[in-house]
Amino acid sequence: MLVNTQYFREEALRFIKDGTYCRYPKGSYPHKEYWVEQNRRCIEGYTVGDLYIPGAYYFYLNFSPILAKNEKTGRKQQEFARFTDVDLEYFLIVEKARKEKKGVILLKPRRTGFSFKNSRLCVHEYNFYKDSKCIIAAQQNQLSTYTMNMALEGLNFLDKNTEWKKQRNPDTKDFVKARYKETKDGVEVWKGNNSEIFTLTFKDNPMAAIGKSANIFLFEEGGKFDNLIQSYNISEPCWRDGEDMIGVPIVYGTGGDMEKSTRDFAEMFYNPEKYNL
Repeated sequence: MLVNTQYFREEALRFIKDGTYCRYPKGSYPHKEYWVEQNRRCIEGYTVGDLYIPGAYYFYLNFSPILAKNEKTGRKQQEFARFTDVDLEYFLIVEKARKEKKGVILLKPRRTGFSFKNSRLCVHEYNFYKDSKCIIAAQQNQLSTYTMNMALEGLNFLDKNTEWKKQRNPDTKDFVKARYKETKDGVEVWKGNNSEIFTLTFKDNPMAAIGKSANIFLFEEGGKFDNLIQSYNISEPCWRDGEDMIGVPIVYGTGGDMEKSTRDFAEMFYNPEKYNL
């Protein structure tokens, strides 16, 4: 049984109490030291006692409020996620997949927050890894837009409340890139992290991702893809560099909410080795 899990979300609890993460004055050595340590935990993970959580899960718990039910008011509002064994298992699976150079396929129940979790995986990648690229793809445009909106909310929270703020250009509802212009010797040059998050729609076009690259490639609501296997196979070079895996494809769908496209999803789910999942 997991106990004392509040020690993994102390930064979130401090923010709830104080409305800020760091009590030290900006520019001071303790302020800089605090953010260096948080940066390390978000990348390397965090261990308390004999329990380890991945960096992406630490980031999700402490720096990524989501829309959730407030237990006192009964209303939905921005809340920090609670520590759950299901979420821990999921983030560990994604980390394991990256290490073993595989993808992930997930059949999930309704309303369990996996779109939030996956959107925050994209925000984590965007924020901590230069030149990273995340693709949020779906058969229907509104599904990829839904998850992209969650990612944008996560980025806006970081810009407002942390030292990880990044200028974006472009900054649209379907494509963001961490960069800004600077003038050097009279010439405008692009600078910044150069990380990206953008959406794709595969409706009537299984080749939508050709020529692109992805460190995380989300296939949103895979059970609604009528061309899932074809789209997945054609997109495979996006997360590969030759024989080497450079990214993690994540295919997920909702049980009880699948249409005629269930056949492709079921084929991949029950034969994961065939698709390196």
